Amino acid sequence: MENRMPDQRPDPFKDPPPRRVAALALLEQDGLFAIIHRTYWTSVAKWGLPGGSADPNELPRRAFSRHMDQKLGLRLSAGRLLAIDHAPEWPGRYREGMNLVYHATVSADAETTPGGGYDEIRWVTPDAAASVVVDHELLRLTHCVEALRSGTFVELLMGNPMN
Repeated sequence: MENRMPDQRPDPFKDPPPRRVAALALLEQDGLFAIIHRTYWTSVAKWGLPGGSADPNELPRRAFSRHMDQKLGLRLSAGRLLAIDHAPEWPGRYREGMNLVYHATVSADAETTPGGGYDEIRWVTPDAAASVVVDHELLRLTHCVEALRSGTFVELLMGNPMN
């Protein structure tokens, strides 16, 4: 870090704040959507959309494909960007981040192999997801399905529309 006076703000290009970027998937198969069960998360958010953080200098679309392959055994490319879901920092739990949600269609004969922190995948309607998916995860899923069906894009803050 450069030497600067205490009242000077850091240069956002040379000393940017930490921010996580994640690529999530709204996977669709025969009108149903994938939710995954995480082995590593709190009980509140154990179920949600598959995906994960991008590595440094990794394009979010590339991170999408990598996570689908590593965590579900699916060779997929990111489709249409449906949403950006902003997540403010929760000190001690996670850093501020942006979750980019892409759509992808999975063929009915595709085999999924949960791994990499996932131990189950379910194909559900958004209404059926409400029995296990909660809070911002359910809001994110619901608004992404709406964006997919309406051909729109939505900007979210912890699953809630910002517009």
